[in-house]
Amino acid sequence: MISCKKATYLVSKKEENRLSWWESWQLRAHFGICSMCRKFEQQSGFIGRMARQVTMHETLSPKAKEKIQATLAREN
Repeated sequence: MISCKKATYLVSKKEENRLSWWESWQLRAHFGICSMCRKFEQQSGFIGRMARQVTMHETLSPKAKEKIQATLAREN
């Protein structure tokens, strides 16, 4: 059985790319006994989905970008 520390690592790794069959099995087995890590996976997934949504829909207007660049130029 894996530790909670290893389980949270695997959850994070799963968000970035695919887990091996063995890692997936270990994670599922751990979730069978640990409700806190199951909750962590749910929350991590939610945060990841919301972050992807924001980056897809939220962009700065050209005017806002110019304003930021001007402010940065003044401070340097």
